[in-house]
Parts: sequence; C-alpha cells; structure tokens
Amino acid sequence: MTRVIFALMLLLPAYAAADKTVGSMEFLLGMGSGFEAKPDSGPTFKGDMGATLGITPAIEKLMGSSVAVGGEWMFLWFNPDEGDAESRLIMSPHLRARMSFPIVNKVTADAMIGIGPTFWTTQEGGDSGGMNDWRMGWSLRFGFGASYAINKGVAAFTQLGYYTSTSFGDDLEANLNTVPLSVGLRSTF
Repeated sequence: MTRVIFALMLLLPAYAAADKTVGSMEFLLGMGSGFEAKPDSGPTFKGDMGATLGITPAIEKLMGSSVAVGGEWMFLWFNPDEGDAESRLIMSPHLRARMSFPIVNKVTADAMIGIGPTFWTTQEGGDSGGMNDWRMGWSLRFGFGASYAINKGVAAFTQLGYYTSTSFGDDLEANLNTVPLSVGLRSTF
C-alpha cells in the first residue's frame, strides 16, 4: 500500500502539469457474457446471459504525446438469458490509463486498462434470494482498438476488450465476465 501511495505522489505533479484534457463517450455491446455465483456452501451456479449493453463517459489528462491518465464511470446493464428477472445495472468507477500510437495518417492504435470498485444495483424478479440485493466489489477492464481523427480535436474510436466484475455479500461471491465491443467519440480540449 505504501508503494501505491508513493507512486501516486510522484504522478500527481505530472498530472497537474498536463496541458490537454480528453473527454470521451463510449457505447458498449457485451458479447459472450457469462455469470458465475459461488455460495459459501452449496454448488456453484454458472450461466450464459443475453446481450450486455453499456455506456462509459471518461475524462483523461494527456501525459505527453502517447499516454493519458484519468477516470471513467462505466454503466453496464445485464440480464440472464433465461427467467423473468429485469435487467440489472452495474456501475464501475475506474481509474484508467490509455496509450496511443500513430499508425498511418489519422489512424492511431489504442490500448486501455481500467480498475476500480463496482456497485451492483438491486434487481427485481428472479428467485436468487440475496443475490438480487445491492452488492459491492471490484472490477477490471481492458481493451485494444483504433481511432480515427475526424479533425484536430475530435476522434472516433472502436475497441474490443474484456470486462470482469466481482461482487461480495450474502454468503455469496458473484462474477460477471463479458467481451465488450465499443465505439465512441473522444475530444481534446
């Protein structure tokens, strides 16, 4: 923990001195989503899910020409493939880092990673007992893709990645995994 605090203290002056801010809005479609619940006693439950949809606003500071550091707030709706349960919202505020490397003309390769807490809101319907209640845990996501500069300040981007969210409580650990395909716009100001 001391190392993390020390590293943050070293990064804060560089972050404050960064002169460009980047804002983005990203829309996600999760494919191949899976769900796993591990109770403290009893069998583990695994299942597939329907389409997972999400939206992620983010803001970053450019730290040089190819690295950006900032935060995002991911909103993700998921629903089991079967049953009458309504969609459930997962909110994941992440600290994130992104690297970009020019490929040709206006095309740039991007790599991004984000990590932070996760909050699973309550879910109506279904018969999962305490699983339907408000839950907290951690989440991680990363992605690789490309962006195209529409003009000097705006770029369209797409990426394919991986997202996992684990929540704890009610004598049960629950995990959601998905492979999100995302598209969005980012603007430098």
